[in-house]
Amino acid sequence: MEPAPPEFDLIAQLWAPLTLGAAGAFGLKDDVAQLSSAPFGHVVTCDQIIEGTHFLPSDPLDWVAKRLVRRNLSDLIAKGCKPVGAFLSVAWPKSRPYAHLADFAAGLGQDLAELCGACPLMGGDTSTTQGPLVASLTLMGVPLSKVGQPVLRSGAQAGDLIFLTGTIGDPFLGLQVRLGLMEGQGLESAVATALAPAPPPLTVAAIIAAHANASIDISDGLLADAGHVASASGLALQLDLERVPLSAEAITFLEAAPDPVQALLGLVTGGDDYQALTCVAPKIAEDFCSSMKALGVQVTQIGVCYQGQGLEIYHHGDRLDLPARTGWQFSGA
Repeated sequence: MEPAPPEFDLIAQLWAPLTLGAAGAFGLKDDVAQLSSAPFGHVVTCDQIIEGTHFLPSDPLDWVAKRLVRRNLSDLIAKGCKPVGAFLSVAWPKSRPYAHLADFAAGLGQDLAELCGACPLMGGDTSTTQGPLVASLTLMGVPLSKVGQPVLRSGAQAGDLIFLTGTIGDPFLGLQVRLGLMEGQGLESAVATALAPAPPPLTVAAIIAAHANASIDISDGLLADAGHVASASGLALQLDLERVPLSAEAITFLEAAPDPVQALLGLVTGGDDYQALTCVAPKIAEDFCSSMKALGVQVTQIGVCYQGQGLEIYHHGDRLDLPARTGWQFSGA
């Protein structure tokens, strides 16, 4: 079994360059980091990835790291925040060559630099394990709204229009192909997307901060996450599923499905889309859409909020029963 390199060699070679010279990282030569003060305080999000649960053992490690970054970044963007510091913890399997850790670090550094606005790595921990690869990333961010607060799930108002960035369903389709549950012909882009779905660009965070009453990233599944907003805001959310934006590959998949409605329900419950669902007042909806369009970001109205409770879904005017599974749910079984 390959011996682990000295800890401080790993830090100096792999992690210290990702600090981007941030003063408060202290070159990763100390036990703590110091973030510059934020006028209204920092916001924090944390996600982990586990080999065999969130990624396949054969996945390229640079893309594994990118998946970890994007899981966190999508949370901050949907909350109208930008990242200012990252903290990483890795449990590295003794069965994996330590040389491969450099691939992981390269993917991490690329996404922190390019997608997160040159967000520095401020600290963390690297250890070894007899088990699978596990990594956890914490992103510290600052709100971009004038009031200095993140855009929560709980702020939706009756009459708000519900918008969705990007498209839905490709990560689910790509995963089915990668697991051998579906033929991959015609789904090549979806398969590539499933490695590490990309959230909207970071510039979207400022638009959400300026316009949205409520917002959430689509990670559990569109129906599940819309339900979270309904519950937190104490409102009813109506989604018109025929309006849900889909890629050309997903549209072709639906057209070939024996039951297109059931196939569509699979796409809106699959999860890991990392897009933003936002609730915007009608009087500023046009400005919201124009701002998104100016950035080249696709945004689609898919529903409306109104007085009531829970989530309602329609397809071409017909109300559908909610599926038993609306998205990912934690299970201890």
